[in-house]
This record gives sequence, C-alpha cells and structure tokens, in this order.
Amino acid sequence: MEKCDKIDINLWKSDKSGGGCMDKQEKEVLNKRTTIHDVAHEAGVSMTTVSHALNGYKDVNEQTRQKIVEIARRLDYMPDEAGRSLRGIQKKKIALLIAGELPEEDPSGITYGLTSGIYKVAQKMGYEFTILTMPSNKQLKISFGQICKRKKLTGIIVFDLAMDMPYYEQIKNSEIPCVLVDIAMDGDNVREVSIDNEKASFEEVEHLIENGYCNIAMLSGNKMAQVSERRESGYKRALEKHGFRVREEWIVDCQFDPSTAMQKAMELKHRYPEIDAFFCASDGIAIGAIDGLMQLGMQVPQDVAVAGFDDFTISKYIHGGITSVKQYPYEMGVACANTVISMIDGNRVPDWIPMEYKLMKRASTKLKL
Repeated sequence: MEKCDKIDINLWKSDKSGGGCMDKQEKEVLNKRTTIHDVAHEAGVSMTTVSHALNGYKDVNEQTRQKIVEIARRLDYMPDEAGRSLRGIQKKKIALLIAGELPEEDPSGITYGLTSGIYKVAQKMGYEFTILTMPSNKQLKISFGQICKRKKLTGIIVFDLAMDMPYYEQIKNSEIPCVLVDIAMDGDNVREVSIDNEKASFEEVEHLIENGYCNIAMLSGNKMAQVSERRESGYKRALEKHGFRVREEWIVDCQFDPSTAMQKAMELKHRYPEIDAFFCASDGIAIGAIDGLMQLGMQVPQDVAVAGFDDFTISKYIHGGITSVKQYPYEMGVACANTVISMIDGNRVPDWIPMEYKLMKRASTKLKL
C-alpha cells in the first residue's frame, strides 16, 4: 500500500477510488483552517469582538458571546497563538505621542493620569501600548505617517499639541485612527477628547464676578495652543455677559510658565492698580502670579483674587487653597483609548467626546469685602 502523509484521523477522507490517501486538492482543502475573519463574517461582527468574546472580556454582551462561541464551534475555529507568532502576526499597537516636552515633574497629574488610563484599557483589550515623544529637528525629516508605520501603530493618541508644532498639518491626514487631547481638527481619522474648556472658563470667571470682582485680568497660556484660545474665549464671554468691557491689554500670554506669570502679574498690577482679580489658564500660572503679588506686598484674596485651572494636587493646600477647574486625567485616558480602539474596529465615533470637570471654589476667590 502507498504510504500516506500523516494527518488527523478525524479529518481524513478517502478518495473516490477507495484508496487510503488524499489527492493534492483534498489536502489543500483540509489544510485551509478557519480564521477569525471567517467567524467574524459569519457572526456579522468585528474581529476584535470575536477575540474579546472568546477570551472572556466583559465588553461583549452574553447573547453576542454565545452566538460567536456557537459559530466558532460549528466552523471548527481554533485560535493558534503559536502559529500567529510564527507567521509574524503582531498584536495591534496604540501609542501616546507627547508633543511637548516630557515634564520632569507632573504637578497637574495630567500626563501620568492619561498614561495610566490608556495603559489600563490597552492591557484589558489585548493591545500593545507605547509612549512616544516629539522627534528632534533632525528626525523631523521623517513624516508623521512614516513614524506610525515604522512603529507599526494601528492607532495613536496625541497630547500637548500646539498649532505651530511639526506634524500639526500632517495629523489632519492621518492614515490611522488618531485621538487628540484638548484640540479639534478636521480629518476623517481624527477625533477629540477634552472637557468643554470654554464653558469651564466661563463658569470660573462668572464665579469671580458673582463674588464682587469686576476688574479681572487674564494670564493666558500659549496662544498657539487651542486650549488657551478656548479658555480665553470663556473669559471674554463671561465679562461680556455681565456688561464688562474686555480689555485686550489685560490679557497676557505666559507660555504656561510660572516664572513668566510672576513677572507679568507684577507688571500688570503695577500699571493697572484697579485690577482686583486674575483668571489664570493653569494652576502653575496662578501660583506664579500669587508669588509675584506677594512680592508687591499684597495678599490673596484680601487685595487681589486669583483663580487657576487644572487643579494641581498641591493647589488645595497652598495660599489657603486656590480656586480651580478640576479635570479627571485617568478617565480622560480611558476615554482616549476606548475611542481610538473603537475607530480601529471601524465603528462610528463622534468628532468630540466631552469629559467631566468640576469647579473647585476655594479661599483665593472668596467673597470680596
């Protein structure tokens, strides 16, 4: 008898002549394994949903899970992790690109919170996660798209991007799903996750007005950062609503730098002694402003009120407590990761995913006497 190739006895089929061996065509049919794509197509769901259903993830409802399991059994689908590795098939990978300088310290907790939230979701969903920083000028010869391809990314989250930064225009045409933190941009593959910065700023400035302050200056962040534009817009809208004139000379860019804020606060208060409050685009700016005012021999809020933004951990402990807008960075990171993965799966995602915030009213803006 002719010797046969070794095959699984349960899959063996004899040829029409009654011999014990399969012909080439039959072997090819048997060697063609059912893939996750076949199961997904049959079930009418994404491949990610199939993977999650078969691996026990809680983001798949029980009815869908049972349907997928039944189809997988019927099609005799068997995941083969070893085979995936040998074929060079890698896990899907997402990245957090920190466009600004990676801070030595993170008093706001935003960078750490974002990273933790993204990592948690990536781990749960079976994605690889990496952190990237903006390339040097020499490396910028490589395009945003090339970076994504070289890193084998299937999705990316961008934080701390300013409108004058490299890659700003290139991101609009991103070929992979891209989620931006605190910045809106037109683009088929681009979405935004942020709080409503304009509304939050409006509420904080209105709080100052309701507490009796009527000559409110603004120490802004970076005019090339969209988040600064939005906070400035909220500041102006609150003044206009309550019948106060917006004085452009009272709006000063501080580059989100406490030392610059300290100097600018001193200069403004010296030149315009009628200023009775400062609305600051960050808590770092607020802390710098308070230091400057103290150097002038002034007290907060007895002489001048100061309000910040981002609610640094330390803000509730210094200078009797600084009024600020609290964000939730960890939850924002979770939302960013869920959004980019949903885009990867081909789901429809709104252009903007709004996040929660809370106005923290403290001693630095208490009722004016």
